[in-house]
Amino acid sequence: MDTNQDNRGTIGEQLLLFQDRDMLFNRGVLELARLNLDAARQAFNRHQELYHDRNALDRETKLTDFLIKGFSRIPDSCPERPAHLYRLWTSFERYLESVGFVGENIVSEIKYSLFRKIRESIEQCNLTDALYFADTVPIGYIYIQLKEYGLAIQSLQACIPSTPDNAAIYGYLGDAYILRGEPGDIGTSRQCYLEAYLIDSAGIDWRHIKDLTLLKLRDQIIEEYNLDDSLALEWLPSYAYIEGIFKPKTIKLNDGLKKFVKEYLKIKKAYDKDQTSELKARLFIRSMVLCDNEDSLKFIKRIDFMDIRRLMKDINPGLFRRYLKFIENRNRHKGY
Repeated sequence: MDTNQDNRGTIGEQLLLFQDRDMLFNRGVLELARLNLDAARQAFNRHQELYHDRNALDRETKLTDFLIKGFSRIPDSCPERPAHLYRLWTSFERYLESVGFVGENIVSEIKYSLFRKIRESIEQCNLTDALYFADTVPIGYIYIQLKEYGLAIQSLQACIPSTPDNAAIYGYLGDAYILRGEPGDIGTSRQCYLEAYLIDSAGIDWRHIKDLTLLKLRDQIIEEYNLDDSLALEWLPSYAYIEGIFKPKTIKLNDGLKKFVKEYLKIKKAYDKDQTSELKARLFIRSMVLCDNEDSLKFIKRIDFMDIRRLMKDINPGLFRRYLKFIENRNRHKGY
């Protein structure tokens, strides 16, 4: 008897077994990523039957079962279906966080497939000309997730005339511009981020911001000043302004500046009653914007340029010194 030949046969059988095992697993993952959920479950079930190792695919089967259950609740009727599909994604996202299953390639692939289904349902329900769906979610956000940034920008810009004070729209616009990556898009995206912050800092999901320079600056603020994440994000625009990441914002003299001053005075009134760290941060960035519009302030009653600077110094003396140095350098380069 040829012992070597017998050993080669055994090894060959083992290799075939492992190959089949990988094939079943990979097929199940591929079907899961494509949201062919019944096929994915069949592959995972067959894997467990053959190899008796339920723990090996525990995470994948749980994701599959969660989605199967979620899709069973999605109505086929319009216009409800797109909103329900979007809510399935948000519930799935919360589930991933609860079980610590984030940052995996399979998750991004599932997300892309699900947002493709959302877009398909939007088209089937003749909602492509709409600005929003699922109550307050702009359709432009769907285009961002599908990497169709030109369509996203076009759709989101169309939202502004009807909802000019929607911070989320400007935040999404910032994301779309920076992800598109054409010449000039970084500057435009940062204008959008600044506008979003000035409208409502709480209306932006800074966790998903796409500007890596801003994220790095946020981390520096947290480390250098020992701030928690939420307060660091409140101060982030002021530091970004002084670092030159955010460019000076010029406000039109007519209703634009009057509206901005009115909002500034409203925040200052709240600050006079309760000098919280959040209100300090919100006043400081708005004070810098007003200082950049100094020439126009003389036409606005109830506000004085020198009072603004005194307030900035009281709120954050160290940052105010950096601001003065920043202004000095900027004016020097302008030849003032």
